[in-house]
Amino acid sequence: MLTPILIVPVLASLLCLVVRPPRVMAALGVLAFSATLGLGIVLVQQVLARGVVTEWHEFLCADALSAWMVLLISVVSLATSIYAGGYFRREVAAGAITPGRVREFFVLTPLFGAGMFLVVLANNLGVMWAALEGTALSSVLLVALYNRRNSLEAAWKYVILGSLGLALALMGTVLVYAAASKNNPQSLPSFNWSYLMSVAGQLDPHLLKLAFVFAFIGYGTKAGLAPMHTWLPDAHSEAPSPTSAMLSGVSLKIALYALLRFHILTTACLDSGFSRYFLLGFGLFSMFLAAPFILVQRNLKRMLAYSSLEHIGLICTGIAMNSPVTIFGALLHMGYHALTKPVLFFAAGNIHQTFHSLEFRVIGPGVVKVLPVTVLLMGLAALAAIGLPPFGLFLSELTVISGGLATHQTTVSVLILVALLASFCGILQQLTRILLGARKPGDRASDARRMDGVPAMAMLMGGLLLFSVWLPAPLLELLHRAAAIIGGAP
Repeated sequence: MLTPILIVPVLASLLCLVVRPPRVMAALGVLAFSATLGLGIVLVQQVLARGVVTEWHEFLCADALSAWMVLLISVVSLATSIYAGGYFRREVAAGAITPGRVREFFVLTPLFGAGMFLVVLANNLGVMWAALEGTALSSVLLVALYNRRNSLEAAWKYVILGSLGLALALMGTVLVYAAASKNNPQSLPSFNWSYLMSVAGQLDPHLLKLAFVFAFIGYGTKAGLAPMHTWLPDAHSEAPSPTSAMLSGVSLKIALYALLRFHILTTACLDSGFSRYFLLGFGLFSMFLAAPFILVQRNLKRMLAYSSLEHIGLICTGIAMNSPVTIFGALLHMGYHALTKPVLFFAAGNIHQTFHSLEFRVIGPGVVKVLPVTVLLMGLAALAAIGLPPFGLFLSELTVISGGLATHQTTVSVLILVALLASFCGILQQLTRILLGARKPGDRASDARRMDGVPAMAMLMGGLLLFSVWLPAPLLELLHRAAAIIGGAP
């Protein structure tokens, strides 16, 4: 079950090297990620029945947390593949990109997805790091796809900061190995998570503390935590909108997943709040930093990137509060955000192709008059992103705050609420500037197609609305088990 999840996107990537029509390449991506979504649903059933699923002598391993991540990667990648076909047809027609670059996108995107699947399914600590390096290499080429000065600058910034972060994460990985071998120098210990967790109490605590610091800075950079986030707004704003959706929807969370594995191991070894203090401090800092930057942005996709910074900060803070309720709320928030943020980037792609700019001053007010369906879906996604009911992000944020209050973490809960309100005001103020109102005399939008990208956006919004009011019992059980893994429950 685990091996096909890795193989299917790789096969789609190889087939895209030999087929010529862009429609066929787009269809291959849709088929591949539809298959991985189906396999992910079966994997959830197996994990619920067996607890842990392993293959290749435990080289691949999936628990509840891994299965949850597989679902998120599959859903966002599928929606991206559905949207990308029409998006790049319009880009080629407008002369914004060459057919060769389009082929590059359809070859690299399944590899990007396969790398993310390997991160969450690899049992080996070193393989997980290598897989994250692979996702960085494929995604940086996608960021530079347009081959323009700004996109190349953003890609270089991404690769330099990302490589530096992953180098630090590699140092943390090596230190974990040293911590495992120090008390048993006669034999080389296994590098599998399952083994390391079984001997967590025997690891050298001083080396493991140092390992976590390196891993936190390294993987935190890739996850976009402040102040290591400076690559994030540039990369998200300059990448093609389908790539921005994958970066924000799941790529940040994959790096956070790797960080959480280190957090779980460190907590099991030290039996203290050492790693939680890092998650709490940097999580709150990210939330408070996002709000003022959202308010002063002049570019639509840069504003959406800073919104992602706020949500990643909330997830870290919820996990750091270390209550079963707050961890559950953080995982739930991770899923709802994965459904919401791609809709906003898809809508931004439609706006860009219609107005040929992402600058608020160029777009101007009254976009609803030109792209009513896009604005409707974007408006719903924006209401979800700022945490209004009945959308699931309101539920997950309320769960985190109420869990904090229930465990007498009142100060942290109030700080979360203040940061959320600040971001709420910023996003609402920015989007109402362009989405609503009347068009100015002489303002024209060229090549407006009102139904572009609607199927992908409608699929995600439909899923968000459905799961906001109803969580299937298997999915609810999966989230509870994943929360127990992070919380250190036996």
